[in-house]
Amino acid sequence: MVVLVGPVFPFRGGIADTNNAYVKSLITQGEEVVVFSFSLLYPKLFFPGKTPYSTSKTTPDFTSHQEINTLNPITWWRTAKRIKALQPKAVVFRYWTPWLALCYRAIASQLKCKKIAWIDNALPHERKTADTALLGAFLEGIDEVLCMSEKVSNTLKTLIKKPVYTFFHPINIDLPKPMEKAKALDALGLDDALEYVLFFGLIRPYKGLDLLIKSLPQLRQKRPRARVLVVGEPYEPLQKYRELAYALKVDDMLLFHDRFVPTSEVSLWFSACDWVVQPYISATQSGITPMAIHFSKPTIVTNVGGLAEGIHPKTGMVTEPNPTALSKTIVAALGSTESFSEKEAFEVLKEEKSWHRFCKLFSTTFI
Repeated sequence: MVVLVGPVFPFRGGIADTNNAYVKSLITQGEEVVVFSFSLLYPKLFFPGKTPYSTSKTTPDFTSHQEINTLNPITWWRTAKRIKALQPKAVVFRYWTPWLALCYRAIASQLKCKKIAWIDNALPHERKTADTALLGAFLEGIDEVLCMSEKVSNTLKTLIKKPVYTFFHPINIDLPKPMEKAKALDALGLDDALEYVLFFGLIRPYKGLDLLIKSLPQLRQKRPRARVLVVGEPYEPLQKYRELAYALKVDDMLLFHDRFVPTSEVSLWFSACDWVVQPYISATQSGITPMAIHFSKPTIVTNVGGLAEGIHPKTGMVTEPNPTALSKTIVAALGSTESFSEKEAFEVLKEEKSWHRFCKLFSTTFI
C-alpha cells in the first residue's frame, strides 16, 4: 500500500490534477493507494483566486479522506494515527509551498515507514524570509525526495544529503481530445486569418506576461497577423498589463479570457492556437508543456529554471528571457509552424511522458 498526502478532487489546479492521475495510474498497475487530502488547504484570506474547488461533476473513481486542516494541529496528529494504522510501504507527501511544511513535518514525525517528499517547488517563486527554514524542517522528517526537473533536484542537493531522484512531469490522463483547429476557432469566435500564440494558466508575476507584451511591438513589424490569447485566472490585478499594452500600442494584439478554464474547455484553446508560449522569468518545471504535447502543439519557453528540459528540438524552441529575443523566437516559430508539427515527434513524447511510465519508474525506485 502507498499513501498519498496531498490535494485531490474536489480541489482544482495542476497539483490536484496530477495527484488524481498519479493515484489512478498506480491503482491501474495493481497498487493499493489511500489518499489523505484536506478539509481546509488555504484560509480564504490567503487564497488569491476565486475558489480552490473544481466545478466538475465528474468525480474520480477512488476515495480520499479529506480531513487535514492546515490550521488545526489536532487533524495532523489524527491523520498520522490513521496512516500508521494502515501500515503502508511508503507515504508520499506532495509539497509545493512552505505553507504545508509544519503540517507535513508533524505528520511525518509520527511515521516509521518510508517517507517520500514529492517536491514541485523547493522554494516559492515569490520568496519570503522563512521559506528555506520551513523547507528544511519538512525535509528533516523525510527519507527520500522525488522531483520533476533537474532545476529543483540541484537546489535540493545543496540543502540535504538524502537521496534525490529526478523524474519528469507527466501528461495528465484526463485531458480532452484535440479538436480540429477550424472548429476550435469557430467555437471561440476567432478569425481564422490570424495567427495565435497561447499564454495559458494562472497569471502570476513570475510567468512573464509583461515580458511577452513588451515583445509585441517588434512582433507586429514581422508578423502583423499575430495575436496572443491570454487564458487563465489572474492571481494579481490585470490592469497593469492592460495599461502596458495600451502604452505600447499593442492592446489590439491581446485577447484576454481572464478566468479559470475547466478541463472540459482546455481543448478549445490549445486546438485553436499555433504555438504555446511560456515567457517565464523564473521557473521550476511546467505543467503547461505536457499539456501542449498532449494537443500536439509546439511550445516556446524561456531559458529559466527547468523549462528547457521539457523541450524537444522537433516540438519547441527555447529563448532568452528578454523582449527582443522572445520576439525574434516567436517570429521564427510562426514562420516554421509546419516543421514543428510532426505527429511522430509528439507521439514519442506522449509515451515518454506518460503516467504509466512515471508510475512504473516510481515503483521501481521507491517501493
